[in-house]
This record gives sequence, structure tokens and C-alpha cells, in this order.
Amino acid sequence: MLHSKRLHLRALEPSDADFLYEVENDHEAWRYSDTIAPLSRKVLREYALTYDADPFSAGQLRLVITEEGNNNLVGIVDLYDVSSRHLRAFIGIYICREFSNKGYAKETIRLIEDYAHNTLHLHQLGAKVEAGHPKAVNLFTELGYKLSGTFEEWLSTPDGKFTDMLILTKKI
Repeated sequence: MLHSKRLHLRALEPSDADFLYEVENDHEAWRYSDTIAPLSRKVLREYALTYDADPFSAGQLRLVITEEGNNNLVGIVDLYDVSSRHLRAFIGIYICREFSNKGYAKETIRLIEDYAHNTLHLHQLGAKVEAGHPKAVNLFTELGYKLSGTFEEWLSTPDGKFTDMLILTKKI
């Protein structure tokens, strides 16, 4: 269920702290999140050591994406704002540069959708996507996500301007 011929989604381990350090401190990805400052290895080690993998109690689920067979670290996928009441969550995904443009993001989202539907029994998933990030918009629309709303000038860009945030949703 959490693997395909090419990928495996696995639980976060304490040994992933250095990988988390690289991912969370990728300043080019900060514009797509609310991150504004680097995180220390100490903070990320503590996070990995105390991580609560129950998405309904923690409100999130973080999984490490690896290549099946060789365990190369490909990225991270999150379900966040998980609601046991409304049976929905948002997806966040990060694919390392050396693995981008290989279909791993699409494959990962399909795997997490399957898990969300069959194991967590969620009804709907969503993605918050910057309007100026056509690669992400295309990824989710190709997977059947529909535009459900737009928050105008919701996100600031590195050049000091503002861009819209799109809310894309899919009933699973």
C-alpha cells in the first residue's frame, strides 16, 4: 500500500534528522511554506525522536519517500491539517532536485491518496499551491484535483510582491 515498483513511503526515523535538515533548510522551497529561518540539527533530531505518527492525534503524518530496492532518499510527503471530524487533509510534498522530473511526485501522491482513502478513510484531500508555480498546479490537476478557491495575493514572493494561493481539492 505504501510502495510501488519504484517508490516506498516509510515512517520517519530518528536517523532521518540529517535528511530533514537538508529538506527543511532548502531556502528555495521556503517560498511555498511559512518557513522563514533555518532549523537546527538539534531541533530536527528532537522532532524525529518525538514524532507522533498517529495522524488523527498529531494532525499530521510525515513520510519519507525512498526508491524501492536501494533506499535512496527521494523526498518527503506530508498529510497535514488532518481532520478526523471532517475526514480531510492537505498534502505537502518535497522532492529532492536530483529526483525531480522523473514522475516521483505524481507516484507519491497516488500512493498517499490510496493510504488516505483505504487506511485513514478520508473523504477528501487538498493542496495549497502558489498560482505562480505552474509545475505544481499541473501536477495536481493532472491527478484530478479541481480548483476550489483562490486566496488573492495571499503569498509573498522573494521579490516583495504578492501572488495568489490556489486551493485544489479531490474527493478520494
